[in-house]
Amino acid sequence: MLVYFLSHVFLMTWHLRVVYLALPALILAGAVTIAELENMPLGEAVYFSFITGLTVGYGDIVPHTTVGRIVSVALGFVGILFTGLGGGCHCPYGSGSLE
Repeated sequence: MLVYFLSHVFLMTWHLRVVYLALPALILAGAVTIAELENMPLGEAVYFSFITGLTVGYGDIVPHTTVGRIVSVALGFVGILFTGLGGGCHCPYGSGSLE
């Protein structure tokens, strides 16, 4: 049953693969940029980028340069955009299953 459900979801959302591949790619590109701008280890930059891009924002790591802050804001907007886009594209599929 679970395998059928997952295969059905996968087939219904195949056209959204660009969204699901673009978000991690943009977050990782932001991580490399933040690592270079802020002189922080790549692991911390990846952590910071995912936390910022997924709009959690713990505040334990913060950018100190102006360009780093601009990249952080861009990461936040990208995260909001792709989260909304992914959710919005799934809504038409979910509404039909209730009928």
